[in-house]
Amino acid sequence: MSNELINSHSPYLLQHAQNPVNWVPWSEQALKKAESENKLVIISIGYSACHWCHVMEHESFEDQEVAALMNQYFVCIKVDREERPDVDQVYMNAAMIINGQGGWPLNAIALPNGQPVFAGTYFPKRNWMQLLSYFADIYQKDPQKLLEQAKNVTEGLSKMDSLPKLETHVQLESSLLDVSWSHWSGKIDKELGGRNGAPKFMMPNNYDYLLRYAYSSQNEEVKIFVQNTLEKIALGGINDAVSGGFARYSTDAIWHIPHFEKMLYDNAQLISIYAQAYRLYKNPLYLEVIENTYRWLQNEMKAEDGGYYAALDADSEGVEGKYYVWSWRELKQLLGENLENFAKYYQCTFEGNWEHGLNHLHSDQTLEDFCNQNNLDLKRTKQEFDTCKEILQKNRDQRIRPGLDNKRITGWNALLISGFVQAHWANGEQKYLDAAIEIAEFFERSLQNGKGLWHTFNNGQAYIEGYLSDYAPAIYAYIDLYQATFEEKYLTQAYHWMEYVIDHFYDEKTGMFFLNSDQAEQLVSRPMELSDNVISSSNSILARCLWKLSFYHDQPIFRVMSEIMMQTVMKETLQTGAFYAEWSILLWENVYSYYEVVFTAENQKKQLKEIWKEYLPQILPIGTLIENSAIVLTQGKESPYIYVCRNQTCLAPITDINQINVTL
Repeated sequence: MSNELINSHSPYLLQHAQNPVNWVPWSEQALKKAESENKLVIISIGYSACHWCHVMEHESFEDQEVAALMNQYFVCIKVDREERPDVDQVYMNAAMIINGQGGWPLNAIALPNGQPVFAGTYFPKRNWMQLLSYFADIYQKDPQKLLEQAKNVTEGLSKMDSLPKLETHVQLESSLLDVSWSHWSGKIDKELGGRNGAPKFMMPNNYDYLLRYAYSSQNEEVKIFVQNTLEKIALGGINDAVSGGFARYSTDAIWHIPHFEKMLYDNAQLISIYAQAYRLYKNPLYLEVIENTYRWLQNEMKAEDGGYYAALDADSEGVEGKYYVWSWRELKQLLGENLENFAKYYQCTFEGNWEHGLNHLHSDQTLEDFCNQNNLDLKRTKQEFDTCKEILQKNRDQRIRPGLDNKRITGWNALLISGFVQAHWANGEQKYLDAAIEIAEFFERSLQNGKGLWHTFNNGQAYIEGYLSDYAPAIYAYIDLYQATFEEKYLTQAYHWMEYVIDHFYDEKTGMFFLNSDQAEQLVSRPMELSDNVISSSNSILARCLWKLSFYHDQPIFRVMSEIMMQTVMKETLQTGAFYAEWSILLWENVYSYYEVVFTAENQKKQLKEIWKEYLPQILPIGTLIENSAIVLTQGKESPYIYVCRNQTCLAPITDINQINVTL
């Protein structure tokens, strides 16, 4: 027996291909092997940019003594959680049942049939060996004990995957949004932004909803909180001041020191939220954030054969953050006389503002405020700082770069389509829309799987059938592309994918959708994403897609399905809105409904571009560039008029976009 990961597509699995552990990738054959040899299974789950995954690999999986113990008593399966989110969720749920907490690396011990008996996260070498010896000994001496444990955990998984039947409908009214905020407001950091405490994750979906709530309620507290949070994130060390792009989270409560890995999904969603916030608040800092993040994506994350890579590692040369930080001596040597103001603004010191005497760039104030306080010319100071950043970037370019996870994940690239569309709406720049369309062309060229989608692409090959976490963002992204271009092909494709999802993912018992299709490998439980996290759950995104498509394609059944989904999680949405933020957006859209604005003039795309300069989330734009459109509301409309409608009932036509009245 030997390590079988060498032929994997996954960069994470390839990181472990030289371990002395006899790793095998997840497969039905691996479980059959465990059954034939009557061995317990180790299911070790992580991802390429995970720092503590690297630590455990170095301490345990590269160690001959540990490997010998693992190989003797277990069949050892390695899983890339980004490739197999279904497997990850099953065993993460098991960890929550057993320990009440989860994280990565995620290490589960299971019966040969895959039923978990234990699941935890990182273990130092000694603890890991003790754990393995304990379970190996029990399995030999008292296997019935583990069979009972597996039965209990599996029953717990079934309960987690089930939902109570919807029996009552909550009457929708704006006061529900106030109820949600009353629960939410006690858990936020009103001084530093984000949630209370540390670490701090950015949670863009939270601010997507709160922007809407601040807009409709005119709640000054919410407005200030959102603006403060977005400014803290933009100025803090979690936003790379030199290269652009955001790290995954802040290790402290003040947004200064990040956990240095950079994930595509974070950056895609942050482009979107800063673009929306700019349309509402017109803060030029937000446009700067968008452009710097776009630049980083083009420079470091764009693949030549299409799409954008998944992640950059936190580590380089085995040290977390080494690529991103400098000693005072290095800064002095590189920046010379320009260092004084630069170091003052970015809080760099001789002693270092991070560990080991090193400095990471972060600030607590805008450059304009800094210049006013220090009697500096803003334009000149900005030029000096830009020069400093160019010097530091050249210095970085000579360093060993962090590891790149070069697989492309369909759902994450779909999030980036939406982010680029929002960026285009914010300032009208065509390059952002072109970038979104280019990803869509990659989808059509490389990710189409018959009527469906593949989940991931690498080494010139698409593989693994798409999950709901791919379809939901893809459908949403294609609706966005239609809204930005009025190219009906995008809306048609979104509709076809929705039909496919209903055929293969829908659960008639709950009205929700499973994470994996009915054609995929069946696991010990069939997971279902409901609550929102750093990425919104696939069900909440899909429910919003159903709601939008019901207007475009006159599909009342879509609207009914969306409403049932929303009502099913209404209690959780009102009580724990931060973890049901996308559901909260859907609630907001239902409370205020859409204004369907139909454009018919030859210059309709120009009119649309003008409309999108403002923050008008209650608008559902409708237009077409073709005759005989399938969109019901375009039929019978005369050019060159604009029609403002609600529930397909239209007011008298107008010709001037300034006459559009869509007050809440």
